[in-house]
Amino acid sequence: MTLVSMQKGRKHQGGFTMVELAIVLVIAGIILVAALKGTDMINKAKIERTVQDIRGIQGMIFEHEKRTGRLAGDCDGDGIIEVTAGTLQLVRLAGDAYDDNADPTAGTGPACVNSTTSEADLNTPWKDLRKANIVDPARINRQITKNQTNNFYGIGSWLINNAPSNVITVYDIPLWMAKGIDVAIDGAGVAGTNPETAGATGRVRLLHDGTTASANGANWPTGSANDDQLVSIFFQFDRNAP
Repeated sequence: MTLVSMQKGRKHQGGFTMVELAIVLVIAGIILVAALKGTDMINKAKIERTVQDIRGIQGMIFEHEKRTGRLAGDCDGDGIIEVTAGTLQLVRLAGDAYDDNADPTAGTGPACVNSTTSEADLNTPWKDLRKANIVDPARINRQITKNQTNNFYGIGSWLINNAPSNVITVYDIPLWMAKGIDVAIDGAGVAGTNPETAGATGRVRLLHDGTTASANGANWPTGSANDDQLVSIFFQFDRNAP
């Protein structure tokens, strides 16, 4: 091989041309867009599934009312499920507060046996649903209450403007999911309120921002907060809820 041919060979082994670099960048961009769209679709699916879960729990509670004349967990039939805010907070902090007894009429929080059965135990509404065969009675409460982030749902009542309102709680979900659920259920909020700051209005409200609880709901965290921080929300399922 001559010196000239060797030099030509080295020239052909140089770096990428501008066209080749452009092609690589285009392909990388396509992959990035596809990945972002895939993540967005997964996040939307999680929001939709949680909304379906909330609506499903609401439907089961009303189905129990249709069959028995009272809401699940409302042993005295006064229209209020008296699992209070303080007890509901136990679910957020310790999900094992749920009973793992497979018999819905047994354990520390049995289903409503009669009108004098205590409504204060957070297990009571779920055991009522299992006792009525609305939920598989063979599944324990800790299984049927799991949400999309592997925390829990709760059923009880929360004071809204000093009046008790029956609620379904969703614990420790990302802020972006909470906002998405709010938009899906409340839309533009009350009187055109921006849904991104409507944690204090409508049926879906901010229950806990990870540090403090709110009685009536509060606007979504802003400023230093990021959309991945964990918050808890409640959904007012009473038929006359705002």
